[in-house]
Amino acid sequence: MMQSAFSGRGDRSDPSTCPEIEGPLTQSQNCFRRDSTLTKTRLSRGWMLGFKPVPPEVVRVDPQLEIINKNLESYYDAWDKFVNSWMVIKTKDPSCVYQWRLQAEVAMRADGNPGMTDEEVLDFVSRYLPAYKAYLPLLYEERPNGSDPKHLLVVEIDEGRNPILGN
Repeated sequence: MMQSAFSGRGDRSDPSTCPEIEGPLTQSQNCFRRDSTLTKTRLSRGWMLGFKPVPPEVVRVDPQLEIINKNLESYYDAWDKFVNSWMVIKTKDPSCVYQWRLQAEVAMRADGNPGMTDEEVLDFVSRYLPAYKAYLPLLYEERPNGSDPKHLLVVEIDEGRNPILGN
C-alpha cells in the first residue's frame, strides 16, 4: 500500500508514467468457474467504491465533500456498472480506521520501511473520514448502485477487524 507516500499525501503519479496492460490475460491471471470455463476476474478495492451521492445538506459540513458529491453523480456510469459482484466490509464506527492506519504505519516503521508519523496518520485519516461518515450509512442501507443481492457479500467487522456478521 502506498498511503504512506509523500507523508500521507498518497501515491498519485503522472498517468503518462503508468504502464498499460493489453489482453488477453493469461490463464494464470484468470480463474476457472465450476463449469471449467475460463472467467476473467479483477479484484479492486477502493474507499469510494459503491458510494452514491447524498442530499446536499449531508455534505455541507465540508466543502471538499460538496465536490466529491457532485462527482459521484457520474461515478456509477464510469465505474460501478462494470462491477458484477460486491463485497462490502462494514464497521459500526468508521473512526476505527485511524487506529488501523496507525497500526500499519507503526509496523512499517518497525520493519525499517518508511511510514507516516502519528501526526501524519492523523492528518491523512482526517482528510477522508468525513467522507466515510457522509457516505457509509447510505452504502450500508441501500447497498452499491446496481448491485445484485445474489452477488453481494456484506461482512461486518469489529474494531479488531474480526468478522462478526455476514450475509
